[in-house]
Amino acid sequence: MADHCPNCDRPVLATDVTCWHCGYQLPRKANTRPTGAPAPAVPGSRHPAGEEAAKPGEYDWRALAVYGLLTVALVVALGLVMRSLNRQPILVRSAGIDLGGEWVIVTDADLRYTLSFPTDWQWIDAAARAQSELLLQVIEHQPYIDRALRPLGEIAGDAEIVAVAVGTRLLEDTDPKPFVVVGQSERLRGLDPQDALDRLTERPFQVTEKAIDTRLAGQTQARFNVLDGANAYQCRHLFVVGKDKPGYLVAACAPQARFGALKQELDDILDSFQLLEY
Repeated sequence: MADHCPNCDRPVLATDVTCWHCGYQLPRKANTRPTGAPAPAVPGSRHPAGEEAAKPGEYDWRALAVYGLLTVALVVALGLVMRSLNRQPILVRSAGIDLGGEWVIVTDADLRYTLSFPTDWQWIDAAARAQSELLLQVIEHQPYIDRALRPLGEIAGDAEIVAVAVGTRLLEDTDPKPFVVVGQSERLRGLDPQDALDRLTERPFQVTEKAIDTRLAGQTQARFNVLDGANAYQCRHLFVVGKDKPGYLVAACAPQARFGALKQELDDILDSFQLLEY
């Protein structure tokens, strides 16, 4: 809005201090800002014009609520992750296991145990629904798989085959193959590893290299070697009972003519077997 100079009566701006027509010193006005207009923002201020900064001791409750919700969400997510990890079994690797070459580590579908074997072997898990029929076919082609779980006699008569690893990709081949079979028995739940070795003296086949293996804490194993000359097979056996678990009998076998060449590989497979703990 334009004003007029008191000296020359010519128009001047409300913000002028001196009349630019005649040089007259214009009188000052107490307030040149229109009534009701917001105060200009202060340069460098973070607050919009007309807003006051928060006083000391006051909080932005909206921001605190957002941070609080984010913290709660993070704690809940962390709790869910920890709960999921707590439900997974614990795997403790033995320092004595040193697998060379290309090997694969498997865990059964029910998370009860883990085992390693060469990558050119075929793994069949009875707990996997899609493999149950395949397991029956493999046992039909390699009948000694079923006999390999019988060295302990009648006490292990309920032993059930839960998994097989066969040293070939051609599962339909009926020629004798090396294999590893994992058996589970409720009757063996209370059998001590040393008692298991003592029972072997009653068996008709040749048993050698009997030993107690204590490398895995809480999983004392009975180890022994069985030569079944009538069927031309030789096996390395492992028996173990975990806490509140059924007994497990693992047999790593090969045709007698090939056993010497495969013995170290079969031992490595047995060494990798471990019950999983919760």
